[in-house]
Amino acid sequence: MFYFSPWPLLTLIAGLALTVLILLRLDLGLPLVAAAAPFYLYPRALLGKEFSMVEILTLLCALSWGVRRILNPKSLIPQFPNSLDLAALFFVLIASASLFVADYRHVALRELRVLILEPVLFYLMLRTSRLNRQAIWRMVDFFVLGAVIVALIGLAQYALGVNIITAEEGFRRLRSVYGSPNSVGLYLGRVLPLLVAVVLFGASRGRRIVYGLVTVPLGLAVLLSFSKGALLLGVPLSLLSLGALAGGWWLWGSLSALGAAGVAAIPLLRTPRFGSLFDTQSGTLFFRLHLWRSSWAMFREHPWLGVGPDNFLYHYRGRYILPAAWEEPNLSQAHNVLLDYATRMGLAGLAAGAWLQIAFWRLALPLRRLTDPDHRALALGLMASMVNFLAHGLVDASYFLVDLAFAFFLTLGLIQWLARSESNELEI
Repeated sequence: MFYFSPWPLLTLIAGLALTVLILLRLDLGLPLVAAAAPFYLYPRALLGKEFSMVEILTLLCALSWGVRRILNPKSLIPQFPNSLDLAALFFVLIASASLFVADYRHVALRELRVLILEPVLFYLMLRTSRLNRQAIWRMVDFFVLGAVIVALIGLAQYALGVNIITAEEGFRRLRSVYGSPNSVGLYLGRVLPLLVAVVLFGASRGRRIVYGLVTVPLGLAVLLSFSKGALLLGVPLSLLSLGALAGGWWLWGSLSALGAAGVAAIPLLRTPRFGSLFDTQSGTLFFRLHLWRSSWAMFREHPWLGVGPDNFLYHYRGRYILPAAWEEPNLSQAHNVLLDYATRMGLAGLAAGAWLQIAFWRLALPLRRLTDPDHRALALGLMASMVNFLAHGLVDASYFLVDLAFAFFLTLGLIQWLARSESNELEI
């Protein structure tokens, strides 16, 4: 009601009610953040400015978290920071330091706020709040709910022929709440492995049925986005990693399933969009190669702290764009996970990204042997989701979009909870 209300008085009342709810029940506020992440492009006017709901909810949760810390310190978990916590802190410090080299500081400050500080704050609240098993699964369910809404909106639009992108030779692409169909593949690709993991390995019959049902619209939405990165890298490799992490015959099962899907997808290779996949003279690969060369040149001239948060666009189109790539001057990212960190935050940013990955996998890999089937399914799904982050990030965005940033730190926070709560349940 707070988001949709057109009347100031109703907005005020609904806003106060939402604030009270989150103050009293932080365990309900945090899942709302997870659900709201993909809708960041649709802000709410507030006090003469516009803020996304994910930002508003994060700040309300921070208020609740802070009040609890003051009034009841025992409601938070006192603990010494581990390697993943320190990596997140280092990431914040490097991003903050890169502000000082940014030529366009106003956009850098905004990106620091919405892509670094607020997602890490969300992680901090997940990490330190006393959340029980029910609260954690509520978090996962709301994360899935947000993705399902994105998929259903996109499918409805596709059926009605509205808000779609018409690509090569009239190829229709679903884009839902995003500006680009590729963003659909990026976000839903983070959720899809989690759904599959719970369906295959979970113990809760009700959740397995529901997740199995919603996998259909999510998978269809990813397919109709016709995102090359999602269909050829992110989804296949994340599902393959799911089989590999599960072990035993699951690896062979995932290989067989991917093989069958590959055969079924052969007709796609005859379409204009996928038929030019390896064409280095025109099309997507042509522009990607030129973009990567320009990004490498940008990194070489700004090696230590990069060009600063959200400054890539201005440097790229102002100096580094190659003449042959003149048709796509308004790119705000390098479309590669390594070059993205490198151009924004330099070698220090690359080190921060690498530390986050190493710390995550050191914490996560032992969880594949959990004895609790639901927790094991969640751990496997989170690891497969991280594989999607890396695989799809080879050719597209990885972290530096609001929804992807929150999904990333949600993944880290959930893995931390699993590691803490299940430390005595690992099979040795």
